[in-house]
Amino acid sequence: MRVLMITAPMPTLEQPGTAAPVARQVESLRALGVQVAVVELKGIKRLKYFQARLRLQALARSADLIHAHYGYSGWIARSQFGKPVVVSFMGDDLLGTPDAEGRLRPLSKALVQVNRYVARTVDAVIVKSAEMAEVVRPVKAHIIPNGVDLQTFRPLDPHEARSELGWMEGKRHILFPGNPDLPRKGFALAQAMVAHAAARMGEPLELVPLWGVAADRVALVMNACDAMVLTSYVEGSPNVVKEAMACNLPIVSVTVGDVPERLAGVAGCAICPRDPAALDNALVQVLRDGRRTTGRCILQAQGLDLDSVARKILAIYEDVLAGRCRPQWWARSS
Repeated sequence: MRVLMITAPMPTLEQPGTAAPVARQVESLRALGVQVAVVELKGIKRLKYFQARLRLQALARSADLIHAHYGYSGWIARSQFGKPVVVSFMGDDLLGTPDAEGRLRPLSKALVQVNRYVARTVDAVIVKSAEMAEVVRPVKAHIIPNGVDLQTFRPLDPHEARSELGWMEGKRHILFPGNPDLPRKGFALAQAMVAHAAARMGEPLELVPLWGVAADRVALVMNACDAMVLTSYVEGSPNVVKEAMACNLPIVSVTVGDVPERLAGVAGCAICPRDPAALDNALVQVLRDGRRTTGRCILQAQGLDLDSVARKILAIYEDVLAGRCRPQWWARSS
């Protein structure tokens, strides 16, 4: 089977980026024998989509199907009708991109509607959470969160991890999983809860943004930290939560995306409303408890290792190529 992937730029040492889960999915599919070629949306801002369209035309001839990651990649994939298209929506492409107050601007709402339309025109839709599946109804979406590399993300000795990173002992470190400059990640709330927790505990706490960190160092940083706080306004199925679970890192999160489902039954973690006092209390409790969690066992029980997820995606490819999946508009007209 030959699959052409369209995605945001793949991570490099110089630019770790946000497409690391896609890169791992590509490799896990290749391990199952799928021939995967990749078109990356990169280059000059106003020209990269046109350039990707040209590369798509050149490579699509030899592909059996096209798999687009992120809504805007789906637009390019659906610009042709010679090959079937699978689109994986990732989060804010269906849920919108909130501002610092959690509000969706008109442009964000319009883009969501465009992506809902694209979902009706492609052969199969993959989403990361039940919330996202509701957005594209009546289109039937396959809910498949990204898998986690359990060999890379595994528990390590926290003291050894801090020593390798050159971090001084005597201070606890709290991981913030994302770019602090993106309003939808809620960095100000994370700062406030960590500052309040430090004052209550009478000890220094350092908030560590997980941004610009090389992909091969992420697991080390997670193991060096004492807890992770997630304060996003919008998420699909944040891979960083599953990666932290695989490292048994305690997590304090707002109710967002599929995080409550992922952390159900995980001892040492907490889900809270977007209330500073509740989040502050939960973080203090987690830090005072001082234990790692049972996240890895729960993650394995949920079947979210790379191989299991790749096999689910491969089954969708097979259904599409066998004609068992059709775009909604095609099904209505046939």
